[in-house]
Amino acid sequence: MTCSKTIEQHCLSPSNGLDLQKLGAILYRRKQLSISEETKSALQETNGFINYLLEKNIKVYGITTGFADLRDKVVQPHQAAELSKNIISSHDAGIGKYLDLDVVLGAMIICSNSLSKGHSGIRLDSLETLVSMVNERIIPLIPDTGSLGASGDLAFLARLGNCMSGEEVPVNYNGTEMLASEALKQANIQPFKPKAKEGLALINGTAFMASMAAISFYKQVHFVENLFSLMGLFLPAVGAIDAAFYGSIHNIRKQSGQAWVAKVIRSLTMDSPFIDRESVQDDYCIRCIPQIFGPKMEMLFEAVSRIEKEIDAVTDNPLIFKEDKITPDIALNRIISFKGAPWAVISGGNFHGEYMSTYADVMRMCNAKLALTIERQITYMLNPSRNKGKLPTYLIADPQKAGLYSGYMIAQYTANALVQKIAYLGNPVSTFNLTSANESEDVVSYGATSCQKLLEQIEFLNELLAIYLNVVMQAYAITRKNITDLPSHIFSEKLFSLIQNGMDLYQFPIDREEIFHKRYDLALKLLSDTEIRKCADFPVVKQLNSEGKKFLSSEFNFIYKN
Repeated sequence: MTCSKTIEQHCLSPSNGLDLQKLGAILYRRKQLSISEETKSALQETNGFINYLLEKNIKVYGITTGFADLRDKVVQPHQAAELSKNIISSHDAGIGKYLDLDVVLGAMIICSNSLSKGHSGIRLDSLETLVSMVNERIIPLIPDTGSLGASGDLAFLARLGNCMSGEEVPVNYNGTEMLASEALKQANIQPFKPKAKEGLALINGTAFMASMAAISFYKQVHFVENLFSLMGLFLPAVGAIDAAFYGSIHNIRKQSGQAWVAKVIRSLTMDSPFIDRESVQDDYCIRCIPQIFGPKMEMLFEAVSRIEKEIDAVTDNPLIFKEDKITPDIALNRIISFKGAPWAVISGGNFHGEYMSTYADVMRMCNAKLALTIERQITYMLNPSRNKGKLPTYLIADPQKAGLYSGYMIAQYTANALVQKIAYLGNPVSTFNLTSANESEDVVSYGATSCQKLLEQIEFLNELLAIYLNVVMQAYAITRKNITDLPSHIFSEKLFSLIQNGMDLYQFPIDREEIFHKRYDLALKLLSDTEIRKCADFPVVKQLNSEGKKFLSSEFNFIYKN
């Protein structure tokens, strides 16, 4: 398996990093993985060094010792392969419903990249098994409970190891559920037979939480761009006052996220006849959008670097270093001469998931405030006492039917309930701690839990946005009836037409009472596509690209079908 020069492959190599753009292309566009000659050489050298350690019976954690608080228990060199197999078997202790397939596949890609760097002690045959499973889309079905995010995603990765070994555990093979043994046989892939160090190399790592963080980032961008687009309907619908979005205000606060949000809003409301250019000021849910959304956007932009470092990192333990990778601070007695070159095996804590746990905690907190603001805007549109009588109560198109009709009253109840769920999920995870491994692993990260909660929260945010879309379409449709000869080039008209065409079963403003779920389902389908984001010209993606992030192209669709 060698590197192809075609754009359809990503070549695993110590000098070829993995970023969000590359990960997304492999994950969602079926770009293939290949293994470079550089990686093959590095793996062969490292494996030779591990064999030397065994020959000399040098004590090394996880190779000739037990694990965690069993680190002082000696394992004989001839038992090293058995130790690797045992750790995969015993650590496959997860329970619960299965993780989403894209999370697992993303973790397999990240794990392949990490192991290919030559610091982990994986053999080429073993890496080829994992890479072939990625390329064939043999995706393990992995229970979602079992990772503490310290010593990595142990239970998740152990199940991956058992699937690689062709054990009687379930996988999804191109849409069909079967046992791993059968899938590997059908795909003509040699099962993984772990040797010394390989079991620990495979299961000590942050691949799953990093995959969750990356996928949550893709989905967060999708959600935020949809939200900004719909703001371009909300603000005209309520006759928002323009003053709060002038650049002068934001320039003197010197907060970049706030200024960026205001700039986006100005672009979405440019030339709008609905915007109030005479009155003084609006309520906070309108006037303070830049100040509320700004810090959240800064957190999102800054997350790119942290996530990309994690998905391109080596995060198992212990790690193996040679020559120029040995830093001057390593004690001389830890350096081992092998074939005329200095080597070192160092134990540390790169598997600790605090970075991803912190990222997800912060984003969930940000999302809770975004959700609250969305719900307050929904309420603003439904309440004439708040919207200065610009819109009828509960957006009942014919005010004479108020009482007979309830309009969007209960849609707001549902939004309220969703916001409570979203806010609850906004509570931090990393501030909690229980110890494991008989107290030897005493400060854990809960990185996987934190990232799982973020993915769950984003699903609720999309549900909330589907309600918001319906409410804002009704509000804008009522408002636009008051103006004739509307300019077709303004953003709100373009977006209104796009959504109206996508929900052609209904003509806004809707003037009848009926069950809500049909309108909700249509809205959710529209939000899952890219057209609403495209209408606003992908503001977040454009900003990321302008900063040189080389983020995913704007037409990228993040929906992965299980």
